[in-house]
Amino acid sequence: MGSFDLISSFEVEYAPVNVKKWKSNRTGLEVCLIAKESPSVSGWFALATEIFDDSGCPHTLEHLIFMGSKRYPYKGLLDILGNLAFSTTNAWTATDQTVYTLMTAGWEGFKMILPAYLDHILHPTLTDEACYTEVYHIDGKGREKGVVYSEMQGIQFEPSFVALLEKQRTLYTKSAYRSETGGLVENLRTLTSDEIRQFHKEHYRPDNLCLIITGMVDENELLDILEKFDAEITPLPETPNKRPFVDSVQDDPLSSSITKTVYFGDEDESKGDLTLTFYGPNGVDLLECLAVETLSKYLTDSSVSLFRQAFVEVENPLATHVSTYNDDYIKTTINIDFSNISIEDIDEMPKKITKVLADHETELDITRIRDVVDQSKWDLIYEAENDDDTFVTSVIYQFIYGDKSSNDLPGYLKDLKDYEILMTWEPAKWRSLYTKYFVSNPSLFIIAKPSKELYRSNRKAGKQLLKDRKAKLGVEGLKKLATKLEIAIERNNTPIPDEILESFGYPDVAKIKFIQTQSIAAGKNHDVANDVSLSVTRKVENDTPDGFPLYLHFENIKSNFVTVDLLCSSFEVHEKLLNYIHVFAGLFTLPLEQDGKLIPYSEVVKDVQRDTISATVSTSFDNNFQEFVDFKIVARSENYGKVIDWYTKLLFHTKFTQDRVKVAVEKALNNLPSKKRSGYSMLNTLMNKHIRTQRSLARAQRTYLVEAFLKDLLKKIDDDFDTVARNLEQFRQQLIKQNNIRVLVVADVARLEHPVASWETFAANLKFMSEPLTDLPYTAKVLTDVGKLERCGNCYIISTPGSSASYMDLMAKIPLDANARESAKILLAAEVLQCVEGPFWRGIRGSGLAYGANVYRIVEWGTVIYDIYRGVDVEKCFEVGKEIVESYVSEVQKISDKALHGAMSSVVNSLVNGQTNYVSAAYRKFFDQVLMKRGPDYNQTLVKSLSQVTSQDVVDVLKKYFLPMFDPKSSVCFVCCSPSKVESIEKFFNSKGYATSVEYVAADDGEESYESDEDEDGDEDEDDYSDTEDDGDDSDEREDETDSGSD
Repeated sequence: MGSFDLISSFEVEYAPVNVKKWKSNRTGLEVCLIAKESPSVSGWFALATEIFDDSGCPHTLEHLIFMGSKRYPYKGLLDILGNLAFSTTNAWTATDQTVYTLMTAGWEGFKMILPAYLDHILHPTLTDEACYTEVYHIDGKGREKGVVYSEMQGIQFEPSFVALLEKQRTLYTKSAYRSETGGLVENLRTLTSDEIRQFHKEHYRPDNLCLIITGMVDENELLDILEKFDAEITPLPETPNKRPFVDSVQDDPLSSSITKTVYFGDEDESKGDLTLTFYGPNGVDLLECLAVETLSKYLTDSSVSLFRQAFVEVENPLATHVSTYNDDYIKTTINIDFSNISIEDIDEMPKKITKVLADHETELDITRIRDVVDQSKWDLIYEAENDDDTFVTSVIYQFIYGDKSSNDLPGYLKDLKDYEILMTWEPAKWRSLYTKYFVSNPSLFIIAKPSKELYRSNRKAGKQLLKDRKAKLGVEGLKKLATKLEIAIERNNTPIPDEILESFGYPDVAKIKFIQTQSIAAGKNHDVANDVSLSVTRKVENDTPDGFPLYLHFENIKSNFVTVDLLCSSFEVHEKLLNYIHVFAGLFTLPLEQDGKLIPYSEVVKDVQRDTISATVSTSFDNNFQEFVDFKIVARSENYGKVIDWYTKLLFHTKFTQDRVKVAVEKALNNLPSKKRSGYSMLNTLMNKHIRTQRSLARAQRTYLVEAFLKDLLKKIDDDFDTVARNLEQFRQQLIKQNNIRVLVVADVARLEHPVASWETFAANLKFMSEPLTDLPYTAKVLTDVGKLERCGNCYIISTPGSSASYMDLMAKIPLDANARESAKILLAAEVLQCVEGPFWRGIRGSGLAYGANVYRIVEWGTVIYDIYRGVDVEKCFEVGKEIVESYVSEVQKISDKALHGAMSSVVNSLVNGQTNYVSAAYRKFFDQVLMKRGPDYNQTLVKSLSQVTSQDVVDVLKKYFLPMFDPKSSVCFVCCSPSKVESIEKFFNSKGYATSVEYVAADDGEESYESDEDEDGDEDEDDYSDTEDDGDDSDEREDETDSGSD
């Protein structure tokens, strides 16, 4: 008889998912298995972490757990095991929880790592040396460092952080919800190792730990592993432990409405943000929480919502975006964010918002509320089918706040009864709930304003702190600190004995199964050879009318939904019209001409939402091929005919009216200040400016680059709208042509009525064209000489005061037509460098030089890029990156078999993680087979090629493609930095042989950006607040600014 008792078991009624939960009667450890078909197995290991101060203990442990355990006292062991076992590890810290994650390509790798991971969580080493390097220290130059410190230093003065902290302080006067669990920098400076160890002792207990695992798992093996682990850990005490948050003091509700103003540093003082917060229901009242969430979406979720109609979708909009989210604590809170509000208007916004809410009390649109309920239900079903983590958030909430017996767990996951109940609510009940939470309920408004004075004073104060610190420490004191840091790093980096790693073994790559889909061609599609032995193929062919004029591509999958993409090459649109994409992307939110009448856009959007899950327009296909315009609609399978009908209406019969066009342009311009504050966004803009020609849609969609055009367009809308409308119609006619449309349908084709013939009405709206299908819009066709790397040696620098971290991309050339074997070599070489605990990780991230250092390739235009994300010292990142690559090329550093296997494992895991559901697998197959022309089985071919790559192959590739990234004769460099760093960065790259050019992002008031001087000894301000959140900087995807839809 084992120690784990089954305490809950049920089938989810709206998805092929089985849920089981066990609890150890010996230790209280809980495990929830969410069994579903998936090629990956994922784990979330959650703890309730309650703290009543801003010391940052919860956040420090999120990092320190990975520094070794009592059984495995070696830094990076978990990450290295992950590299070897097709896995990735990560963690996050929130206000009430710390969660550790393990994502693995298959059960075999997951079970290999699980016991060691749990040992790290419950039995970490927490050495003084680890705390010193990871949390806070002062280096030999007197600068404050530490992974956690640098992370919090980077966000503590951002507008969202400043506003959130003020909200927490105001709402929560007694509970731990008021604490900044990440740690404020002033508290991290004084935090001790003993305090961290004590927090771990109090909170990292088996009875405060819940393991949530999703995927295809051998249940018996899982329980055997957990039984063995459970037998070795501390049993439950005789007196039950205090339950975090649940057994603690609770906050009082607000007695009256409050408005507060906070400030963040920025040179551009034109736009600010506002957050409106209400207390909501108790979190365990699931029905009322769902009802309130429905009303929040009703207020914000689309262009026809109350707040967007009042403040966004109007001439001279007061905000560019409105969104909502909940804080799901014991008592929930409802938060509504208003973005990019003019400073002249922002102080009056609380009154205006309050009035809109009050005036609407008797005007609730019950039909639309029910539409929101229904759409939310189908959104959940769609997510359950496509996302492994759909249920995880609810399981974690139930673990922290729900019944400890877990008797209430089915209520969070099992069925859709709450949605059905809400559909029966009478108008009076909805009005009563609306009044209770949005009218009578005291509110909290937090206004966040930019301050030029604060921006400058923060920088000056940081400089003074550094000077004072150096003066206090003196030369000898700094030397001692440098020595102390060196000793700590050396002790942290104790090599892991080979026999320990070898004792874990290696999972078999052959056991990893990719999701399979079936491709079917129809009409003008000659990219696929149909397999007529399949009944679904015969159904498509039998349903294809003679002479059918469209290109149709089906990917047959298991699904209750249909996803339809219409891909159109922007190369058919005249270059002078491309900038109109900022308006054209709103095609799905325009009025509709039908039967001689003009249907208002608000009614169109409502109708689209009733029939679909989502409808969007974007300037890429799945974040690739950014010269495409992609019209995409997702709907229930039975609505396939309605999807095609909507495409007919939206693409051919919508009307560009003066008011809607003006709103689109004003929103684009009003979004600019927030874009300019993002260093990563400005780096992408800088690259697009120089690597793409004026013929490029991807270049045109960067708002910053077409700001003058948009401002001029705003004037023309008033003075000469007929010309504007004519240009937009030309854009439509040139783009949407019979031979310029590729239709991709991803669905269970057997469930589609007339999969091909249903398109005849749509096709009838297109002029017949005898010309062949247009060529694919490869980015390589619109690259400048710089983008083609035919003109190298330039370093382009853009400086923006809104981002104090630095970003850098170094570009070099790789073959456009790389076969699978050459691709495998390049992928493995990149992964050898950038894998967790690999040379870039240790040499750059581990040294505090940048949050991210990666190498990735962009296959579509033959480029390899060395990317520095949120850097502190990009000059040093350049030097260290070059030294690392050179050390492998010269074979001073050898590439071990273990490193090679780990790199292969990481690549395979990335492939699997990119195709965890049928839709993503279908998209990848279309990308490989049709767009990249590399065959339907490219994944399998690539994996086979990976196993054949030798260490010498990697060395050869590093020399051939990667080392040239650091040579001005074969590379181009792009940097975004704060004004104070321009001079030193420019000087550095000049010394390396690059020809530098600098441009400054000015504030909207036209005033020149403020540039502070460097310290007299050349050191940078250590309070140069760098950002920290990772947004997947190792991908080959660039931002898309113009996505739009009926959302």
